[in-house]
Amino acid sequence: MLPTSLAEQAVLIVLASALYCVVSNLFQSKTSVQALPVPLGAQWIWGHERTVFVREPGRAFRGWIREKGLTFRIKAAFRAPDVVVLSDPVGIAHILQKKVYDYPHSQVVRPRVARLLGKGLGWVEGETEHKRMRHMVTPPFSHENIRAMSQDIAAASMQIVDDLTLEVQGSSKDSSYNALEWTAKATLNVIGRVVFLHDFEGGNSEDAKLILNARRRGVNPVLQYAGFLTLMLLRRFPILNKLPIWAIQSQGLAKMVIQSGVAYEMIRRNEGLVGNIQPKQQRDLLTRLLSAHAEGRISRQELLEQISTFVISGHETTTQTLGFTIFELARHPDIQRRLRAELAELGREPTYDDFHARLPYLDAVLKETLRLYPGLPYMERTAACADIIPLRDPVQLSTGQLITALPVAPGQVVLIPIIAIHRLDAVWKDADTFRPERWLHDLPASESLCNGWANTLAFSDGPRSCIGMRLAIYQYKVILTQMMGRFRFVDSGADIMLKVSSSLQAWDACAIEKGPCIPVRLELL
Repeated sequence: MLPTSLAEQAVLIVLASALYCVVSNLFQSKTSVQALPVPLGAQWIWGHERTVFVREPGRAFRGWIREKGLTFRIKAAFRAPDVVVLSDPVGIAHILQKKVYDYPHSQVVRPRVARLLGKGLGWVEGETEHKRMRHMVTPPFSHENIRAMSQDIAAASMQIVDDLTLEVQGSSKDSSYNALEWTAKATLNVIGRVVFLHDFEGGNSEDAKLILNARRRGVNPVLQYAGFLTLMLLRRFPILNKLPIWAIQSQGLAKMVIQSGVAYEMIRRNEGLVGNIQPKQQRDLLTRLLSAHAEGRISRQELLEQISTFVISGHETTTQTLGFTIFELARHPDIQRRLRAELAELGREPTYDDFHARLPYLDAVLKETLRLYPGLPYMERTAACADIIPLRDPVQLSTGQLITALPVAPGQVVLIPIIAIHRLDAVWKDADTFRPERWLHDLPASESLCNGWANTLAFSDGPRSCIGMRLAIYQYKVILTQMMGRFRFVDSGADIMLKVSSSLQAWDACAIEKGPCIPVRLELL
């Protein structure tokens, strides 16, 4: 007789899972990975992964790196095969630069990317297909194009600053504001205008409200314990990705809202104009995608997938980065004063060239924010074939052997703990302190750093690094300087805690039910 109740089915799934885990582990061969150092404290069911979940992002990995070095293994939940944790800069460069197509997203991460963003550039695997797609979408993000967009970016940003000014003028002096609410409106407004020729009306249009609300709703379940349990099961049983589990499918709410609504509106309004625009004049991404669709190079569904990918990724991480910067400037009035003085010394509204070459302290503030608060705190890759990962720092195996290269088998999961690497005590002095000055005259030796932008992994590295990096940096600088021209950021005294969903998120510890939140007080200048 088959079980009928959900409870009976759940019990059978757990028992079958436990049996499968035990049997499969009996047949694991002894390899170099199994001989890597492993931290103490692994639990039989959860391995080390519950420790990673309950502690502040990166904190567990930093402790293990101090004890075990830059390359070690951790026990995965539900007795899944061990995960290699790699913080060695030479090993990371090997995976992200030299062998990037041999290390696709893991079976946990790739379906999550499809749910969150769509089956666009961030999801596609394989050298041929990825290069084809990247070549198609890269031109709109060139220096030349962003320079041409600069006035539109400034106008889209100022619309939000003006709206926020009206709200502050109508509120009491001690009111606090969720910085993330306003930075999300600003970044979405910019992306809509310059990348997709769409007016999100300062984040107040119905489609903007639907997108922003869907993103908030999608974040919450992942950060709850049920969300953690679900993600751990996915590592062992990827088939669960197809089941209607709320903690999984809720991640795709924003994508579904975009693909079923605003994307169609963007296409309808603009597809008739494509034939009248020469390729060299296709400065925005939407026109370029519509042209590719008209020529039969991408399907209608691919068009929708790319739109959702770039709408979400184009504003999500910059929203968080701006929020964290405002939070730190409010906590450090001296840094805020120095940045304000640099902007005042310029004596004019910054131009495109000013943002690139004449505001070094603004650059330092951005770099320090992304060092402390990288949008993607962890990165997972899976070896598609047998490989040997070179290492800068030798590793002593449990056998006593000292290795300078790590052999890995096909299917081996490698985790790169970006947020821990950015805060390594052995590399960064006062690693947990927000100190932009370090970027002006106190940088660590280059051989101890990674090879990405500003020697960080904030935008990843290599052929799969973020193609929207230039636009993200430019809109960050425009939005922040416009806000600083209107407001003084004042610490609200809120206790902010960090959690990881698809990206690094900030929560007010006293008001978790509000979702991602960075409360800050604003004083009009």
